Amino acid sequence: MFNRMCMWFSTMNGQCLVGLLGVVGGGHLLLTEAQPVLGFLPKFSMDIGGMTVGAQQLVGVGLLVSGLCVLGNCRMMM
Repeated sequence: MFNRMCMWFSTMNGQCLVGLLGVVGGGHLLLTEAQPVLGFLPKFSMDIGGMTVGAQQLVGVGLLVSGLCVLGNCRMMM
């Protein structure tokens, strides 16, 4: 069952779903306020151009960009 599920993610529909989840997750992390990481590490934040940027915003940017790339590749498969 696990092998079948993993193989599904190599199909166009699976890749589109992963890309969409990456975009949604990245946008969510990017737009939320800086908080303690993992609930026990201290809050990391700095101001860049009037916007507070923390560890989760940095992860959110990476996730958003990778999700957009996956969605772009998914559209090319159509």
